[in-house]
Amino acid sequence: MDPKFETSPRRNKYELWVEILDLCTDKEIHLSQIMRDLRLRTGKCKEYLLFLLQKDLLSIKRDQSDQRIVYLTTSKGKKAVQQFMQVLSKYFH
Repeated sequence: MDPKFETSPRRNKYELWVEILDLCTDKEIHLSQIMRDLRLRTGKCKEYLLFLLQKDLLSIKRDQSDQRIVYLTTSKGKKAVQQFMQVLSKYFH
């Protein structure tokens, strides 16, 4: 098989951005849960979160129970996930 067509178990940054946004869509999520659920290291996870925050795709606030920062997908982020999934569906179904 041609090497450029081999599949990789690694996810690219676009896939990870969408996974983070999807994870934070229905509930507020702590950094540790994002890292655990998506199997990300702290540095990379924070890098992706910062990017999504800067693009207004993700928002932050303080958890009422323990005052830790939690992440929640914005309406703009939800729309981005929806458009990403539509493109995948159009070309890969």
